[in-house]
Amino acid sequence: MLATARTRRWTSVIAAALALVLAYPTGAQAAVGDIGFVRTISSHVPGAVHIGPVNPLDWAAAATMRANGDTVYVVAGGDGGSGTAMPAISSFRRAADDTLTLTGCMGGLTGCRPTKVGDVVLPGRLYAASSVVSAGSHVYAATPAAVVGFRTTASGDLDTGFCVWDDNCGGVSALPGLAPWATSNHAMAVTADGRDLYMHAAGGSKGAVYHLRRDNATGRLAFHGCVGEAMPGCAPIGRTGVLKSPGDAVLSADGRSLYVVGSDPGSVTHLRRDLATGSLAEVGCISETGTGGCNVPATHGLYRATRAAITPAGDSLYVSGPGGVTHLRRNTVSGDLAHHGCIGYATGCRGDGPRGTYMDVAVAPDGASVYGNAQDAGYAWGAVTHLRRSPNGDLTYAGCVGEGLPAMCRQIGPTGVMNHAGPLLAPGSRVLYSLGVHWRGAITQFARQTS
Repeated sequence: MLATARTRRWTSVIAAALALVLAYPTGAQAAVGDIGFVRTISSHVPGAVHIGPVNPLDWAAAATMRANGDTVYVVAGGDGGSGTAMPAISSFRRAADDTLTLTGCMGGLTGCRPTKVGDVVLPGRLYAASSVVSAGSHVYAATPAAVVGFRTTASGDLDTGFCVWDDNCGGVSALPGLAPWATSNHAMAVTADGRDLYMHAAGGSKGAVYHLRRDNATGRLAFHGCVGEAMPGCAPIGRTGVLKSPGDAVLSADGRSLYVVGSDPGSVTHLRRDLATGSLAEVGCISETGTGGCNVPATHGLYRATRAAITPAGDSLYVSGPGGVTHLRRNTVSGDLAHHGCIGYATGCRGDGPRGTYMDVAVAPDGASVYGNAQDAGYAWGAVTHLRRSPNGDLTYAGCVGEGLPAMCRQIGPTGVMNHAGPLLAPGSRVLYSLGVHWRGAITQFARQTS
């Protein structure tokens, strides 16, 4: 038995190494930042690693990583209650070689442990979850009815314990202007020290950013104010139309700026953060149509913006959307943003790379590369694109890896796992994870060339 296990282990290692060699560009083409396919985790997909009897990745909405890098958490909001896909949050142990292994899940999905607060089982507590963040020894998932808190064990496993905003699950802290289940997708960001959590939420064609102060020992959240547009109980930002459709929330590394992405019509709002109190003040915005008096970019790359990512040095913010990836140059002192072009096929952008919708964007820790998770409008293909970054932050297309579109992208082999593109994680200089969200939830791992 032991000899057989060793043989199988070495066989899988050799196969993975061979796949990696074949997936990288050859010879002189290989360069820092290029990525190669390692493996896909999914359910009953030829060529992929079988996730097991339960697949909690279907309809995955967001992913995050524990601060020490040993665990990846993925939240899936389900399909809205029809029963074909139930909500869940899952934990994946990250090995020294960056491979992931499912270690457990919680939620309404059969085979997962139920979400609980006290002794009360709440199987639907994660319905329509759209954002997840990790802070200290806790993980938080946002839904249209609650911010659900999970304790983590030393091994990274999850246990529900509390939530805010919904009076069905205890630990209530009402959020001004929001009624449970009357809101759309939410976006969260948490400070590096874990003290302050911010949630961009909207409903009734208006939105706000809520400041929640976190207790590091218990993980409990307390409401500490909000800024918004015509949102009762929140300090007004002085403009409307930019916070009504949350897409993403991104904090700068220095903690002085929070950027919130609005998907309709497409905007980025800059909120300056007081380091002592954590309070926010709106200081500017860039909008696809000039909504609310915002600056108007010279291109249409921000239309229906989806996600954003900031460089480690804080000098550039990149925003994904149906038309490509937009570059907003950032003043590292003031945090102010200035539009500096886009790459893709929206009007005014530099046309290059696959002609598809960019669902997410990530920046490599060394700041040399930007990656986009893209898909065809008809789901015929899905790919991760590599965008090489110049010293001034401008992007040039450097290739893609995925399924479908063989004339342009190197092929991973498994199919039906990347053509519904989802979140993208770049947690280290040598690895990239791409989530496929439906109908076969999957995580595809890529190795990144570092020299």
